Amino acid sequence: MKRAGVVFPATLLFLVAALAVLGWASIRLGPQTSDLAYAISEVRLPRYLLAVLLGASLGLSGFAVQLATRNPLSDPELLGINQSAVFAVCLATLLWGKNLSTGVMLTVALLGGLLGGAAVLLLASSAKMTRDRLVLGGLTLAFFFGSTGHGLLLLRDSDLFELLHWTAGKLSGADWVDVRIAGGALLFAVLISVWRVSQWNLLELGDDSARGLGVDPTARRVELIAITVVLSSVAVALAGPIGFVGLIVPHLARLLVGLDTTRVLPVVLLLGAVLVAGADLLARTVAQPVEIPVGVVTALVGAPYFLYRARQL
Repeated sequence: MKRAGVVFPATLLFLVAALAVLGWASIRLGPQTSDLAYAISEVRLPRYLLAVLLGASLGLSGFAVQLATRNPLSDPELLGINQSAVFAVCLATLLWGKNLSTGVMLTVALLGGLLGGAAVLLLASSAKMTRDRLVLGGLTLAFFFGSTGHGLLLLRDSDLFELLHWTAGKLSGADWVDVRIAGGALLFAVLISVWRVSQWNLLELGDDSARGLGVDPTARRVELIAITVVLSSVAVALAGPIGFVGLIVPHLARLLVGLDTTRVLPVVLLLGAVLVAGADLLARTVAQPVEIPVGVVTALVGAPYFLYRARQL
């Protein structure tokens, strides 16, 4: 217990320091420009802040969906929630063109995410749905929505490079409007999380124990999936699907500070922010002037980790 009391604040301090270093590097590193002040205030700083906010959002969404499904291999990307939001945006792009407003993108992505979230809840509530079957069912949904979404894009005659780049996850073009939207969604989710975290902690004991302690596990799971859908859909609308963050971050947080959700929650937020901010910095600097989609970088880390965790369970 004494060790946990030391590790927890040390972990928080380390992650905050890492964010500060990444912030400095993200602002200072970049192509040469004649107006450095403009590049910092209108390009690099909002992009860094958006990476931080979306990273925290994706970490929290993965933490929430793992609690809701009682499955350590759950992730919004692997269970099809991200991809159902992508499918909805691709369908809207086919119908109304690629220059959709941010409001339309958010609305459409949320509707698609709700479809994927409802499917996950139905799968998780089935008595015959084991952990392995849930992952396989989620992967099937993800493959269906992802491949169908890409197929819809191919029906358009216009230049698809930007849209295909978006489907791999990208943070280029971030502005202060995106930062405010992502910040508002994350603040809403964090406030609910702080309010409910003690009850979520009881879900780890099992449904019967949770009910005996006055907690409705079904209501809490719906709540957790709703948070997952909102955060994942906002991330998809603003930056495309950035995969595997929600899988990696909760596991690493538990390894660092234990299973108590009151300790895991802040670590998940900071660790997700560090992961996406670091991945984005690497994505835009490692192969200049070419920019790698940030989702490719997170997948290069996340896919091997998923295989490792699958072998351990």
